[in-house]
Amino acid sequence: MEEDQVQTPHITQVVFKGLTLEHFNWIRKADVCYILNLDDYVGVSVTMEMAYATALGKPVFAYSKETGDPCRNSLIDAAIPSIDELVKILQ
Repeated sequence: MEEDQVQTPHITQVVFKGLTLEHFNWIRKADVCYILNLDDYVGVSVTMEMAYATALGKPVFAYSKETGDPCRNSLIDAAIPSIDELVKILQ
């Protein structure tokens, strides 16, 4: 099979949709959602994941309360910049 037969727009759409749905499945199974936004930035995919976790009633924690957008910031329940602090909360 030639390379251009594998990398079609349809295949790309199916693969990325599958990856997105798989992330949603992991969020559904999780107790919390943690966002590692080290540079106070969150992109489109993580925004969808934060919204999905919020819609499921899961707490959303992040390294920083800042994401680059006030709407996204509002989805973060608490900023937890330390692994030790996160572990204490989860216990």
